[in-house]
Amino acid sequence: MKQAPKPVILLIIDTLMSTPLEEAVQTGYAPALQYLMEKGKYFPHVVSSFPTMSVTIESTLLTGEYADKHRLPALIWYDEDEKRVINYGTGIKEVVKTGFSPFIKDMYYNLNNVHLSQQVKTIHEELAEKGLDSASINAFVYRGNSQKQIQLPRMLQMLTDYDDPWEIRTSTLWSLGSFSKFSSKTKTPQLFSGNYKAGFHELRYLIKKRCLPSFTFCVIQDLDLRVHEKGPMDLNGIKKVDRKLQKVLGLFSSWDHALEKCTWIVMSDNGHASMGKKRRQYVIDLRKLLKGFKIKKDKVGVQPKDEIVLCVNQRTAFVYCVGDQIIKNNVVQRLKQDKRIDLIAWQEGEQTHVVSGEKEGELLFSCGGEYLDLYQQSWTISGNEHLLDITISDKQLHYGDFPDALARLSSSLKSHKGNYLVITAKPGYEFRSEASPIHNGGAAHGSLHKQESFVPMIVTGTNNYPEHERIVDFKPWILSLLQAGHT
Repeated sequence: MKQAPKPVILLIIDTLMSTPLEEAVQTGYAPALQYLMEKGKYFPHVVSSFPTMSVTIESTLLTGEYADKHRLPALIWYDEDEKRVINYGTGIKEVVKTGFSPFIKDMYYNLNNVHLSQQVKTIHEELAEKGLDSASINAFVYRGNSQKQIQLPRMLQMLTDYDDPWEIRTSTLWSLGSFSKFSSKTKTPQLFSGNYKAGFHELRYLIKKRCLPSFTFCVIQDLDLRVHEKGPMDLNGIKKVDRKLQKVLGLFSSWDHALEKCTWIVMSDNGHASMGKKRRQYVIDLRKLLKGFKIKKDKVGVQPKDEIVLCVNQRTAFVYCVGDQIIKNNVVQRLKQDKRIDLIAWQEGEQTHVVSGEKEGELLFSCGGEYLDLYQQSWTISGNEHLLDITISDKQLHYGDFPDALARLSSSLKSHKGNYLVITAKPGYEFRSEASPIHNGGAAHGSLHKQESFVPMIVTGTNNYPEHERIVDFKPWILSLLQAGHT
């Protein structure tokens, strides 16, 4: 007789990194995480998606596809059809300049209901089709098959042009700050999403009321804010999260019982790179670097005279050339003059081009060919492979500083319409446009580099593990955990 599948609880601790996690465990700061590591399997180097920004990563995890398929390119990007910048929340100054009302609609309606491709299905959608329920807590990507009507909180109605309710599609159970919550006792001090206390409170509510669905996706975001300010080795943030996790495990008769009743996946979405303290040296001001080109200003839409639109995602930036091809070529040459720029990439037909501000030469590659990487992806490659820190031996590609570099970079360049470059900064540096936030003396993410691309994961309560240690491969694995009769 087949057994009902154990519920899967997937807990994302935003910006949890392997080195501080391991130190927190070794020094007694994180007994709950230590217990899960000892009882399960620890994966210190899971490959994230690119750019290493939360909405893109959540989309990859839930759909099992990179951005070329799920179509959520980054936290901020330019929509060529609508001739406007889409901003899901890069920073308050930039949001105010690009428009608060559009930000609210993009973040809480368009992201899931318009921008996330209808050609892919999320875990929530696939489970619903199988007759299984799922929950989403604090996640900005939550699309499912349950039709819901939401009304903006009163304060947001006063600050925006939106009074009418929105029809959205969510997971069966859905919690997101003031928009929706399971428990009336959950305190949601933030308008846009819950803090870590609220997230864990909602998870505890489902467990206490014995209404855990087959799959629960819970995102804890606060650690990211601390690391941005204090740097990657902030152990106190991990300690606070662990205390709440202890309370969750404590709802069961024992911690061992918690593993018998549920499958636990605790992981991060992206890492961080420590930032230099000298602003003039470590902040790459793209407006100054591209002085002489006509660059779109934040407060106004694209003008006929504009040649460039800048969308800065911390240590990665999208440079859109809304003029002709000559402008794009000139922009590439200008960017190559700055040695702080690690990678400059663009797409021409099926071929991806890569150059650098620091290294000489050019790399060209395309999907399909005689070279294989460790994920059994095949490629045609020529030029200077060292630009992506790739070594080749017997037709085998081995990645160094840029994990799964070819698939992640090319997917970003095919993620949406437009004539654009993707550029990344060397570790220690970040990009800036007109009002984009900077993190001097703290940390930032967004780039292809392994500092931001490798994330830790702990799997406990099952002996079934993913085929590859990449977030893009987790969807079929999670669905396999929920097959009836799995042990």
